[in-house]
Amino acid sequence: MFTSLYSALISIFQGQRPADYGLYKTELFPLVGWSTLGMALLLVLLFYYLFNSILRTGMFRTTHWVLTLALAAGLGTFLAYNLSTGHGAEGGSYLGYFMVVNAIVGALWFLLFSVLLKRWSTYARTTPFVGPF
Repeated sequence: MFTSLYSALISIFQGQRPADYGLYKTELFPLVGWSTLGMALLLVLLFYYLFNSILRTGMFRTTHWVLTLALAAGLGTFLAYNLSTGHGAEGGSYLGYFMVVNAIVGALWFLLFSVLLKRWSTYARTTPFVGPF
């Protein structure tokens, strides 16, 4: 699942695969993909249910949501870099594009989980937008 997603998105930026593409394909894409998905889900749960239901912090404005979205993207970049270099991937343009793509993927996961889970929040059910979601 993640291998096809990352391969397709990175190929938009760079068509040439690195020498260690096998490492990306077998280990890094699934590891980083699942880690990013879990991180985005955790941030959504923290934003909607810990901060805006249990603790009642009042962090329900769209600005707070956008900052949390940016945090998800930043953590996506951090996860891609740290997990890749920790598994022996060479630094270079492919790793850089992988980091950019994972930032986008992290933000998209956060958006998707927000749409799916916001309705049960006490104070932030209309953040970031009001609608049938």
